[in-house]
Amino acid sequence: MSNISVNQQVSSLTVGELLELVHKAVREEVVHVLFESNSELIAEPPPVRNVDTIIEKMKVTGKYNESFLNSLRKGMEKSRTFGVTTQ
Repeated sequence: MSNISVNQQVSSLTVGELLELVHKAVREEVVHVLFESNSELIAEPPPVRNVDTIIEKMKVTGKYNESFLNSLRKGMEKSRTFGVTTQ
Protein backbone atom coordinates (compact mmCIF):
# COMPACT_ATOMS: atom_id res chain seq x y z
CA MET A 1 0.00 0.00 0.00
CA SER A 2 1.48 3.34 -0.95
CA ASN A 3 1.67 6.35 1.34
CA ILE A 4 -0.93 8.21 -0.68
CA SER A 5 -3.61 5.54 -0.27
CA VAL A 6 -2.96 5.40 3.49
CA ASN A 7 -3.45 9.16 3.70
CA GLN A 8 -6.60 8.92 1.62
CA GLN A 9 -7.93 6.16 3.87
CA VAL A 10 -7.27 8.13 7.06
CA SER A 11 -8.63 11.37 5.67
CA SER A 12 -11.93 9.68 4.83
CA LEU A 13 -12.49 8.81 8.50
CA THR A 14 -14.51 11.14 10.63
CA VAL A 15 -13.11 12.18 14.00
CA GLY A 16 -15.72 10.00 15.68
CA GLU A 17 -14.74 6.96 13.60
CA LEU A 18 -11.06 7.54 14.36
CA LEU A 19 -11.77 7.86 18.08
CA GLU A 20 -13.85 4.70 17.98
CA LEU A 21 -10.95 2.81 16.39
CA VAL A 22 -8.49 4.16 18.97
CA HIS A 23 -10.83 3.23 21.85
CA LYS A 24 -11.27 -0.27 20.43
CA ALA A 25 -7.49 -0.72 20.16
CA VAL A 26 -6.99 0.49 23.73
CA ARG A 27 -9.73 -1.82 25.06
CA GLU A 28 -8.19 -4.78 23.26
CA GLU A 29 -4.77 -3.96 24.69
CA VAL A 30 -6.18 -3.67 28.21
CA VAL A 31 -7.96 -7.01 27.86
CA HIS A 32 -4.74 -8.58 26.63
CA VAL A 33 -2.68 -7.18 29.50
CA LEU A 34 -5.22 -8.09 32.18
CA PHE A 35 -6.44 -11.48 31.03
CA GLU A 36 -4.08 -12.98 28.50
CA SER A 37 -0.68 -12.17 29.94
CA ASN A 38 1.18 -14.72 32.04
CA SER A 39 1.21 -12.58 35.17
CA GLU A 40 -1.63 -13.15 37.61
CA LEU A 41 -3.40 -10.34 39.37
CA ILE A 42 -4.25 -11.47 42.87
CA ALA A 43 -6.78 -9.47 44.83
CA GLU A 44 -5.65 -9.03 48.40
CA PRO A 45 -7.41 -7.32 51.28
CA PRO A 46 -5.80 -4.16 52.61
CA PRO A 47 -3.26 -4.79 55.40
CA VAL A 48 -5.13 -2.53 57.85
CA ARG A 49 -8.90 -2.79 58.02
CA ASN A 50 -9.61 -0.66 61.06
CA VAL A 51 -11.37 2.49 59.89
CA ASP A 52 -10.29 4.51 62.95
CA THR A 53 -6.63 3.60 62.41
CA ILE A 54 -6.72 4.48 58.71
CA ILE A 55 -8.49 7.82 59.26
CA GLU A 56 -6.09 8.76 62.07
CA LYS A 57 -3.03 7.99 59.94
CA MET A 58 -4.46 10.07 57.10
CA LYS A 59 -5.34 12.95 59.44
CA VAL A 60 -1.75 13.07 60.79
CA THR A 61 -0.37 13.72 57.28
CA GLY A 62 -2.23 17.05 57.11
CA LYS A 63 -3.04 16.41 53.44
CA TYR A 64 -6.77 15.74 53.84
CA ASN A 65 -9.48 18.08 55.10
CA GLU A 66 -12.01 17.04 57.73
CA SER A 67 -14.90 16.93 55.24
CA PHE A 68 -13.03 14.47 53.01
CA LEU A 69 -12.05 12.28 55.97
CA ASN A 70 -15.66 12.19 57.25
CA SER A 71 -16.91 11.22 53.80
CA LEU A 72 -14.22 8.57 53.51
CA ARG A 73 -15.12 7.19 56.94
CA LYS A 74 -18.79 6.84 55.95
CA GLY A 75 -17.87 4.99 52.77
CA MET A 76 -15.42 2.69 54.53
CA GLU A 77 -17.95 1.88 57.25
CA LYS A 78 -20.47 0.84 54.55
CA SER A 79 -17.87 -1.38 52.91
CA ARG A 80 -17.65 -5.09 53.68
CA THR A 81 -13.86 -4.83 53.46
CA PHE A 82 -13.46 -2.43 56.37
CA GLY A 83 -14.93 -2.44 59.84
CA VAL A 84 -14.49 -0.35 62.96
CA THR A 85 -13.40 -3.23 65.17
CA THR A 86 -11.60 -5.58 62.76
CA GLN A 87 -7.82 -5.61 62.36
